[in-house]
Parts: sequence; structure tokens; C-alpha cells
Amino acid sequence: MLRLGKFCAQDRPLYERLVYDPKVMEMNLGRVFSPEEAQMVFDMILALNEQSGVGYYKVYLGDEYIGLGALNPSDEEGAVEVEYMLLPAYWGKGYGTGLVKALLGMAKEGGYSTALAITDPANLPSQRILGKLGFAHVERFLNEDGEEADKYRLAL
Repeated sequence: MLRLGKFCAQDRPLYERLVYDPKVMEMNLGRVFSPEEAQMVFDMILALNEQSGVGYYKVYLGDEYIGLGALNPSDEEGAVEVEYMLLPAYWGKGYGTGLVKALLGMAKEGGYSTALAITDPANLPSQRILGKLGFAHVERFLNEDGEEADKYRLAL
């Protein structure tokens, strides 16, 4: 059973296990974060976590930390962006699907009508998860770094 709880200041080492892992970050940014980037993003996470209905969650399988899941505000009215990263030892075992299902339930309970997700075009496992859960591919675009990304949408 997956258990989620919002990240707090003392959870930075858990967050860093993800953002400094080359396998995890390959499909997220294409490289690990620098220490400055990690600090900047973690500070943003802590600020976002002060809001209700959105935030970044540490994910546990029993008592074992396995990754993060997030609901981020979107510019689209009524929409929230779903994000997730798992440690490699937990890939391909259904935990990503379970995590996204949990996040979708939280989004629906939070009053959102649409869930969005962004993936690297080469991130086939993530695309399979999204497809399995009913997300539809909307567009391919260039992200802030000038890299291609795929956008998916699901009506809740």
C-alpha cells in the first residue's frame, strides 16, 4: 500500500536521492540537478506545499521511501499537472500506476476537472502508465530548455 505525505524541510535528503540519481533524472531533465538547482527546486516545493489541494508528496511503500508524486497548479482553468518520480528499484512493478491513480483521486477530491502530465518523448514507461489510466496525447512542444516534451490530458 502506497502512503503519501507532503515534503517538509527535513525531507531534503529524500528528495536528493531522486534528483541526484542519473537513471531517475534521465527522463526528467536529461541530467542530475546541480546542488544549486536542487536547493532552488526544493525551496519551491516547500513553498507550494503550504497551499492546500496541490503539493509535492514523498511516497512510501510501507516504511520504505520510493519516490515522489506531485500535483502542480496549471495555467489551464480547472486543471492540475500530475508529476511523479520513483527510485529505479521500484520501476516496472506497478507502483507508478498506483501512484498516479492516487494522485488522480486527490486531484478529483480537490475539485479539479482535468489532469495534465508532461513526459519526455523517449519516456515510454511513463507514457504506458498515462495511456493505461486514460490520458490522451495532446501535443508535442518545446519546453523551457528547448527540448521536446509530450503533453497528456485526462478529464476527471
